[in-house]
Amino acid sequence: MKNLVKSLFLLFLTLPVLAQESVPAPENDAVRYVLEIPKGGLKNFLRWTPNRIPMISHHRGGPAPGYPENAIETMDNALKYGPGLMEIDVMQLKDGTLVLMHDDTLDRTTTGSGEAKKKNWEEIKELRLKDWNGLVTEFRVPTLKQALRWAKGRAILTLDIKRGTDFDKVVKEVVEAGAEDYTAAIAYTHQQALAFHTAAPDMPISISARDVSEIKAIEDSGIPSDRVIAWTGTRLLSPEHYMALHAKGWRVIVGTLGGRDTAIDKQIAASGKNARYLEIFAMGADIIATDRFWAVQQQIRNPNLFIFTKKMPSHALN
Repeated sequence: MKNLVKSLFLLFLTLPVLAQESVPAPENDAVRYVLEIPKGGLKNFLRWTPNRIPMISHHRGGPAPGYPENAIETMDNALKYGPGLMEIDVMQLKDGTLVLMHDDTLDRTTTGSGEAKKKNWEEIKELRLKDWNGLVTEFRVPTLKQALRWAKGRAILTLDIKRGTDFDKVVKEVVEAGAEDYTAAIAYTHQQALAFHTAAPDMPISISARDVSEIKAIEDSGIPSDRVIAWTGTRLLSPEHYMALHAKGWRVIVGTLGGRDTAIDKQIAASGKNARYLEIFAMGADIIATDRFWAVQQQIRNPNLFIFTKKMPSHALN
């Protein structure tokens, strides 16, 4: 019984907090707001400057009703609301294939079952993805290669590397796809960040910078400052802390996402005061990592900044 309760609790933590929230339709279904990074320009784009443009990071690619997490079609849908980063989960299957998947098992997000890492691509590729309400969609599990091809000229992928995934193999696929200007990595420890930097010296890395000790650890690691994106956690810190990170040229990511009652996204949704996101940007956030991309985009929408607008036909997804 205890194991069942624990399993249900862990499942709750993986579920989007806003599964019952309605998502407004985009203003124009034919338009995508894309980021076009010049060759070799990603580090400069991500470096903090006083005139930085507020941005968002779409947690698990921006799922919404009918659009499952970690799907190319879902990321494409999110770009109908505004530009940004796409945080995706990268898992390695038994045969070495790299796919986009968050959970250890297939049950919650696909029509399959069992442990994902024990499956080969042939067992995965025909599965259908489920959205956050459990609705089976027409979309399939994408490979990392497919996501990298899609991202170029559209959005920056921030890669959450799941346990047991060979990062060297990830880097090889990034290079082969020519997606270096559209890819960053997420590190959970400073030791992992250093390992990532050793494998991919030019790749930007999201690294925890929540207090003085973590800032010092980044500086002591030898990772160049222009490779660092400062992750400051899911609780708001002081404007002075964000200012200190800006002084080092680091963009600040604030996480409003999460499954707990204390998650900022959940609190804002309950209050109905979406303008709170603007206050977070004013405090010093440069990027908000959110489960409510449509709400944040509505707050930061500025027609003068949406200069990367393109009409993207549906056949251009792959």
